[in-house]
Amino acid sequence: MTKIAIVYTSLGGLIQTMKKEFARAMPGCTLINIADDSLIREVMEEGAVTEGVRERIMHYFQAAANCNPQVIVSACSSVGEVAEEADQKWGIPVVRIDHAMIEKALEEGNRIGVLASLGTTMEPTVSYIRRLAADRGREVQVVGKVAEGAYEANARGETAVHDARIAQAAKEIQADADVIILAQGSMARMEEELRRQTGLPVYSSPRLCAEEIQVMCEKEG
Repeated sequence: MTKIAIVYTSLGGLIQTMKKEFARAMPGCTLINIADDSLIREVMEEGAVTEGVRERIMHYFQAAANCNPQVIVSACSSVGEVAEEADQKWGIPVVRIDHAMIEKALEEGNRIGVLASLGTTMEPTVSYIRRLAADRGREVQVVGKVAEGAYEANARGETAVHDARIAQAAKEIQADADVIILAQGSMARMEEELRRQTGLPVYSSPRLCAEEIQVMCEKEG
């Protein structure tokens, strides 16, 4: 039985979204969900990943590794660099949720638009885009836009407010982008609508992450 461990920094709807996407991509796999919403709260309060957050999430990656999964997924882009550190430690791949999404975006052009509902995600995401582009021998232009208040609205259950602010942010960057990525997995439901509104390729992370893990597990046999 294939086991996938997913480490979350919040308790929002992303957990259910990931369950759905893995059920579609890998029917019958077992998911191990580890979540601590104090992590993202501290990142938001401090404006960055603190040493305390790094230590705690490394503890959760260790707990996930102890379950002997085939792959561990880090489901928060704000702590992506910690996930890359963890990937070197236990002999079990630790995959950033946004890896496949960014790779897909790089196939679409050199002007990458990044929409975020949470400001602390922007710098880690932009940095990761530039590093993955450099691995391909490319330079890219990145235009980022934080939809202020969207994350908080979503946390309050005000999905219409969240979606409207994301849509407005997309309009503000669409002329400068060849493709748009959604930095929070919780924004995934906006993917199709934003494609319609902007006329651009738009990608979110959950579906592409699950498909990436499926391919990884098939290769491992």
